[in-house]
Amino acid sequence: MSHLPPSADTTANSGLTTTDGLISVERGAKLDMEDETRQGPARPDAGGTDVDGARLDGSRHVAASGARAKTASLMDIDESGLARMAQAEDAPVPDAEYYIESADCTIRVEDTLFRVHRYFLGRDNSAFQHMFSMPVRDASVSDAEGVSDDNPICLYGESAEHFRALLSVFYDLPSQLHTYNTSAANINRLLTICEMTNKYSFASTESWAIDTVYNVLSGLYGPPQRQYDLATCSSAWIRRLLEVAILCGHKRLIEYVSSRWADRIMARDLRPIHALEIAARGGSSKLAGIAHYVQLLEMGADFDAGVVEDGPQYGRSQAHGHPTTAADGGPAAAPSGQPNTGTPAVLTREQKRRLLSGHWSLTRLWERLAATPPKFERPDGCTYHQRGCVSTWAEVWREVARSERTLSYPVVDVIHRLAEMKLQLVLHEDLSTALSPQCMRAALLAVRSTITEVTEGLGSHFSDLVADDGSAPG
Repeated sequence: MSHLPPSADTTANSGLTTTDGLISVERGAKLDMEDETRQGPARPDAGGTDVDGARLDGSRHVAASGARAKTASLMDIDESGLARMAQAEDAPVPDAEYYIESADCTIRVEDTLFRVHRYFLGRDNSAFQHMFSMPVRDASVSDAEGVSDDNPICLYGESAEHFRALLSVFYDLPSQLHTYNTSAANINRLLTICEMTNKYSFASTESWAIDTVYNVLSGLYGPPQRQYDLATCSSAWIRRLLEVAILCGHKRLIEYVSSRWADRIMARDLRPIHALEIAARGGSSKLAGIAHYVQLLEMGADFDAGVVEDGPQYGRSQAHGHPTTAADGGPAAAPSGQPNTGTPAVLTREQKRRLLSGHWSLTRLWERLAATPPKFERPDGCTYHQRGCVSTWAEVWREVARSERTLSYPVVDVIHRLAEMKLQLVLHEDLSTALSPQCMRAALLAVRSTITEVTEGLGSHFSDLVADDGSAPG
């Protein structure tokens, strides 16, 4: 993978304005060597975050110090009349990797100085390109921000590690960039690059980075590393991945991650609580529907939301000893039935309203399904279809819908009730003898289609029916 060509030429001048609220430009403070005693401003905690680490809440904002260069020494007088040296804040330190003596632009991030080439930052229609094109006012070019270490461009609210990741895309060798196009790619670093290129409007580089994330995770270069495998990764990491996909507007990645996440939630491998907010905000309708559906099944007798820890051992068994089934009616991982002893999950008021609305809607759906068997077309070779096969099918369907095994699932667990009915219908003696083989096959396919239709439409059942916007149905 080679570097992307520059999208535009840039000027040598430095700007003095803020662009999109992202870049704050301020002159570095000069060293005050006067004898007058004064208190230097304190340096806030930078609270660094590892560029290759994912945080549980999905937040990637790092508070930068925003501190100016301090006085070389501050003299205080204590009660004994003796002079003592007050501890001064350290001056910014040149970055070990991206402080290039021959470069022409100095940027301060936290307590680190980067000296880089404007050419790389000032292209691709980026925020830096617009800033560099601003005319210099009331100052010579030599005094402009970014020209010297004494007067750097300051990026407040930014992380030095994240900015270093951004620069790596512009300065890495082709062989280093090629690593991203392999199964050994560092996806966490790629996600940081996606966030940074989006933040500073490097459109082409952002498109390359987010496409690369999709290619690696979808298996284009072989199975990804275990910590990035969507079949085994944590809720925290998969949430961050979906956050970045939504940020960059990558529809294929959004759908892919949402679908894999939804499957693991349905299998009770991951807790649904982690997906409720982001699914409602920007995930797929499948993820939103399944996350709310499983969360409804995990609600306790006191309407508590269960726990936040992932894993089947923390899931609440709603099947009364029957194995849990997957969305297509096949067997899936079953909750262990062990007590929930983890960290209690907390739902918002809106989420609780959606769950209550879903309970009402799914209850009504089951009443309709139990009374109305799925329809199927008359196949070739059936000579006694309407009064024979169809009549027997309707009678047996209603009988199985009332069976003890079917009703052992909660009334809102429509998918698992239908899956249980399918298992009973396959072995039902009356169907085997009364229906022609062609009709039997068509009827079971109709049940499967019904399960798929209900699963895909789960999201529509969790609309807030008590919303004040007048959208609730009458």
